[in-house]
Amino acid sequence: MDNLSIINTPKIHTNYGFTAPKRQQKLTSSQTIATLKKLQTSLDVDSLLHNFAAIAAQHVRFTALSFTDEVNHIHLKTDCTATFQQNYHLSVEGKDLGSLLYSSVKPLKINELSILKDLHQLLETNLMHALMLQEMQIRIMKDHLTGLDNRASFDENIQRSYSLCQRHKSNMALLVTDLDDFKRVNDTYGHPFGDKILKHYAHVLQRSIRNSDVAFRLGGDEFAIILQPASAQSTRLVIDRIDSEIKNDALLSEFNITSAIGSATWRAGETIESLFKLADEDLYNNKFNNK
Repeated sequence: MDNLSIINTPKIHTNYGFTAPKRQQKLTSSQTIATLKKLQTSLDVDSLLHNFAAIAAQHVRFTALSFTDEVNHIHLKTDCTATFQQNYHLSVEGKDLGSLLYSSVKPLKINELSILKDLHQLLETNLMHALMLQEMQIRIMKDHLTGLDNRASFDENIQRSYSLCQRHKSNMALLVTDLDDFKRVNDTYGHPFGDKILKHYAHVLQRSIRNSDVAFRLGGDEFAIILQPASAQSTRLVIDRIDSEIKNDALLSEFNITSAIGSATWRAGETIESLFKLADEDLYNNKFNNK
């Protein structure tokens, strides 16, 4: 059930043109059925919330609406502000789902609050299922050891980036990297320590890239990074930053752990396979030259 509180800081996503709703206290049976049908058309969290907002706007005089869930980091917001705000905490059987924040020019009336209570009851179970599905999808795309995105996520992201390059003349670069002589680390210090090094190296990569870039663990000690947008200069800067982080890292330096990086920049006519091949060839050329 939802709990109401009034707060002052807005996190707004969607603005809705408002036409004065009818002054009814409860949803009719036909409205309840129509609302459920609309809410059950999608298990995508964003689509579900947009459908809900459109329904709620038929009954309640709000000017903007936001949803915040700290667990899943779902934030729907715009820069719109309003004088009055009311925050509803949604839950199902004690499980917290997040909060809906309504902004309005005037305080919501009793009949509107009553309608919202009905609407939230219809939303909560559908929202719970959508959030559970989203959490499962996120887990599927994550590498459990390092916390980076995994190979499945890489395949999906590289395809998306490639499509952006083709459609919008955007550019991207692909970096591939692995640890030099990583077998020595496992053989000498054991696999638990090897896992520790992999996790540590993943953190080094993560703090070396921009917010727009994505790092992946492809498997074993092999990693990849998609840079987008990218230029020769920005790609070089990221590579130099990774190299600098590795050289100055206390743990990696103590155990003499180094890595090599290969890069390739997308050009018109390039395929995903040829781009990866170029980056992989550059990686091994750099390994050979560093010996």
